[in-house]
Amino acid sequence: MKKVLFVTAVPETASAFLSGYLNRLTDEHEVHFATSLEGRISVDKVNADVTLHDLKIARKPSIFKDISSLFKLWQLIRREQFDVVHSVTPKAGLVTQIAAFCARVPARFHTFTGQVWATKTGIKRTLLKLLDKLFASLTTACLADSPSQRQFLINNCITTALKCTVLAKGSISGVNLEKFQHNSEARRQLRANLGIDEATFVFLFVGRLNREKGIPELLTAFNSLTANRPMKLLFIGADEEEFSTKISQQSNMEFLGFQRNISDFYSMADCLVLPSHREGFGNVIIEAAACKLPAIASNIYGLSDAVEDQHSGLLHQVKNVEALANLMQQLIDSPELAKTLSEQAYQRVVADFDEEHLINAFIAYYHAQLKLDDTFKNNNNLTTEERNKRASGKSTEESKSRDVNEKII
Repeated sequence: MKKVLFVTAVPETASAFLSGYLNRLTDEHEVHFATSLEGRISVDKVNADVTLHDLKIARKPSIFKDISSLFKLWQLIRREQFDVVHSVTPKAGLVTQIAAFCARVPARFHTFTGQVWATKTGIKRTLLKLLDKLFASLTTACLADSPSQRQFLINNCITTALKCTVLAKGSISGVNLEKFQHNSEARRQLRANLGIDEATFVFLFVGRLNREKGIPELLTAFNSLTANRPMKLLFIGADEEEFSTKISQQSNMEFLGFQRNISDFYSMADCLVLPSHREGFGNVIIEAAACKLPAIASNIYGLSDAVEDQHSGLLHQVKNVEALANLMQQLIDSPELAKTLSEQAYQRVVADFDEEHLINAFIAYYHAQLKLDDTFKNNNNLTTEERNKRASGKSTEESKSRDVNEKII
């Protein structure tokens, strides 16, 4: 049994993406989770077998707060003597990997979910990129949540092909197919509540409303559409840059804020639109697909794995308003295409992104990595003569570990 610590900046990361991994790991290991609890005594979906630790990590850069978080995390790791420390999200990754390295934790993992610097320029991009490269170098292994993101990290020399792995076909945690499924009654009821009839074609955006999510392009593209049938554009998520004011001025747009019954909204809509400038994977796309909702998305790393172009959805050049509008118009004008894409999107999610499939791949990844770690520690305890005797079998063992990782990918 290993002693494992997961670290995130906010508990919602565990609720939304990590609970399945944390809960399953408790079957074989002692699992701990450190995050900014802010008075909470539990975390949604994380079972009671996971030990919680309150650790405040500022989401924005703050030298004094970050040093304080790093020191407190180092103290926690030293006190508990963890065998594995696993961070998720960029800020948590930087603080955690430095602390874990200084505490000499043998297995240090990080999951990449997108790069903040991908859309930056100048000195800001250089600095943020160097920070990612720094903490990636301190890990013993890392995960990327999509094949194209992994390649992006390798191309930018953040990590190496040998060190970085993708679980199954990608995504941070897959989709719970029992929670996310098409509901015809919810579609009817929700449309009635919102005053939207069945003849209206509904586009849906789900996520944070800011410029990097492509909101300006989406507003312009939607206003350029023409159709013989009514159209509606709905926005769900936190408004980070006051777009809701502009949206409320449009009769065929509506800002709905945060919604808990998101699967019902996937069921009532006709197309998800996500024109982001950067994404790690875009989990909302496969959640929507599980509810038989096709997607239009920008052709960037991450989203190009979430959407199979012309099969489970449509991809457009990033920041290209005309291309985005043309694809939206295409779905309005072609009901049969929309229907075909929705069915194919659903079949692809069932085949490749079932949550249980991702959890099994995650457990296999841990088994493989921890086996390598045990082999390394045992080797260090051998005498020189004993180490030489085993040297001949080293290449065979490495070959087996690569085979395991290739199967996970």
